[in-house]
Amino acid sequence: MFYYSIVNNFVTFDKSLFGMMQFNNPEILYLLFLLIIPILIHLFQLQRFEKVLFTNVKLLKQIEQQTRKSSKLKKILILISRLLLFTCLIVAFAQPFSSKNDGPIKSETLIYLDNSLSMQAKGKQGELLQKSKHDLIESLRNSEKSISLITNNEVYKNLQVENLKNELLKIEYHPIKIDFKAVLLQIKNLRSKDQNTQSNAILISDFQNINSDFQSVKLDSLINYFFIQTLPAKAENVIIDSLWISQQNNETIQITSRVISQESDIENLSVSLNLNEDLYGKTTISLKKNEQKEIEFSFPNSDLLHGKLSFNDNLLMFDNNFYFNINPLEKSNVLSIGDYHGFVSKIYPDDEFNFTTTRLNNLDYSLLSNQNLVILNELESFPKTLIQLLKEYLNKNGNLVLIPSGNTDVESYNLLLSALGVGKIFNAHKLKKIITTINYEHPFFKDVFHKAEGNFQYPIVNMSYPSSFNSASSLLQFNDQNDFISEIKINNHNFYWVASPLSLDNSNFISSPLVVPVFYNFGIQNEMKKTLYYTIGNKNEIVLKTHNNSDEVWHISNKNSDFIPLQTKSLNKVKIEIENNPLIDGVYQISNASTEKYLAFNYNREESDMVYFNVEQAIKKYNNTVYFSSIDDSITTINDQYKKHNLWQLFVIFALIFLGIEILLQKFMKFNP
Repeated sequence: MFYYSIVNNFVTFDKSLFGMMQFNNPEILYLLFLLIIPILIHLFQLQRFEKVLFTNVKLLKQIEQQTRKSSKLKKILILISRLLLFTCLIVAFAQPFSSKNDGPIKSETLIYLDNSLSMQAKGKQGELLQKSKHDLIESLRNSEKSISLITNNEVYKNLQVENLKNELLKIEYHPIKIDFKAVLLQIKNLRSKDQNTQSNAILISDFQNINSDFQSVKLDSLINYFFIQTLPAKAENVIIDSLWISQQNNETIQITSRVISQESDIENLSVSLNLNEDLYGKTTISLKKNEQKEIEFSFPNSDLLHGKLSFNDNLLMFDNNFYFNINPLEKSNVLSIGDYHGFVSKIYPDDEFNFTTTRLNNLDYSLLSNQNLVILNELESFPKTLIQLLKEYLNKNGNLVLIPSGNTDVESYNLLLSALGVGKIFNAHKLKKIITTINYEHPFFKDVFHKAEGNFQYPIVNMSYPSSFNSASSLLQFNDQNDFISEIKINNHNFYWVASPLSLDNSNFISSPLVVPVFYNFGIQNEMKKTLYYTIGNKNEIVLKTHNNSDEVWHISNKNSDFIPLQTKSLNKVKIEIENNPLIDGVYQISNASTEKYLAFNYNREESDMVYFNVEQAIKKYNNTVYFSSIDDSITTINDQYKKHNLWQLFVIFALIFLGIEILLQKFMKFNP
């Protein structure tokens, strides 16, 4: 037990002197058991003495006693020096070393470097991403271990320092910022499964509020996390936030854009408009701190228009440009089902609409999927097949107008309304009503009226159907405050209910000036809602009309890139789905062998919001996290934690010292036994 204790004490050497001492070859320590051999030799050593006769032995007895005591002391001291000599030699061959880390000496480093667009912001020493790349290269210059690197768009596993440096130099800004939870999951999946390996994760980011929720995340207890938050010198920015068409007619288009200032006052900021790559106009805008304003540009309505709003701002570059595209208006397909009414065909002229009318018993159901507007014109009831097809049509294709007849089957109508999920109607009220109220504030009537009409000949109806609809907005109202025409939104499409038959024996509405703007706007609502731009990183769906059933493939391209998006074909239409492409903002061409159109893509403006999470405060509740203000400090801490201090040289020196002690004992302690 005594010798086992010696071995054990060497394995757990005094931490105050050497830290946690460990051995590269711990099995050699078992040779310490051989130290019992010199001890046994010392204990059982036998010596023979010769007798010598003296006349007086009194003096010799005194000398004998002194000599035996001195000889015994000398042998004990030599034994101790030899034991220590051999012990130091054995420990030296076991190659001892010390480390500050109490755990396994094997370690791995995983680095997350945020290369999102918000890292364009400038810190005290330049752009945040570029400074972080430079600091990583400098701090890891002498590293001998392989390192895994994670960015928002790439994962590099077990890179040597030279390869890591090359990859860091190649890193560019990526417009899709991944969620903080996704980053932690990637780190967890990359970490070694070896329980004797300690994983260290370095996370370098500005940690914006939009994607850094420290309240709901759970950190892996087997990983040490080192957080480095890179912040701009000034959290100020100016943003082109959004853009829309505020007015449009056959001659001109007016666009409006919203500009926002964050945490700064802006004086006389110059904003430029380029159309079809040529400078068209300029204006200036001044904003107070955290103020937003709208700017307007008007230009001729031509066949093809794609443009860019821009200004110069050195804070964040990615939100200084805003691209848009206005494709030529296409003819809307309008289908009227029911008895023919001449007023409808006059509202939808051939140069703007593809108008078709048919009776219910002659309806070709395949026509529905290709319509932008379907008018159910005073039908008495609906077949079940038509109800199902109208439900699918309204969810996927276009808008629907429902006009009751004088002999409406309320039960059949309610089956249709229930299938559409809009509500129900009730039996007719045969009571004369006047249409007195126009909802001028509704977007449906935008740019229809220059001012509220005071002197107006109100239309009348002799019978109407009261209704109870879900989330309906009123376009026109009777004098009793009930709706004459209602609008209900269904999956980005509109359902319109007209509460009264429009035949001349019931109403004079079709003779009113209101009938043209109302029914005309029914037909152009889909075209007015054409998307001017798409956001990179969002799931974008684009529906294009096709004029044949060919297998032509659509491409999206510009001068620098060309890719084939996911596309689903149906009768006369193709649905394009885009999410991870393109990655650079601008105007792109979407085309196949016979058709070409244009699309505009902009970066997500969420990253323009320069509000950041307080990381240092948030991570205090975790035991395995450390906050650093610099990359160099974090790398140094990790390296020092696992740095090996070799001690075998020290034990060789001790062995030589004990050898010298033995020689001195042999030379200067000369006593005859």
